[in-house]
Amino acid sequence: MEREEALEKIAAARALIREVARETDSPLVAQCMRFAEQNLHWAQWNLGEFTSLAPELEGSQPTSVP
Repeated sequence: MEREEALEKIAAARALIREVARETDSPLVAQCMRFAEQNLHWAQWNLGEFTSLAPELEGSQPTSVP
């Protein structure tokens, strides 16, 4: 899988995870979603998608550095 395709899929997965975290009634599920998003954030980071040091600090439009 090419880098750009992987980054697109990870971004889509993060969006779904954020939606579940926002809409769940379970604090345990919300916490699991935060952990999942954090892992995906670091996957993006390792592919060169440099945003913030923590997913909760990211703005609405992350930036990439080639």
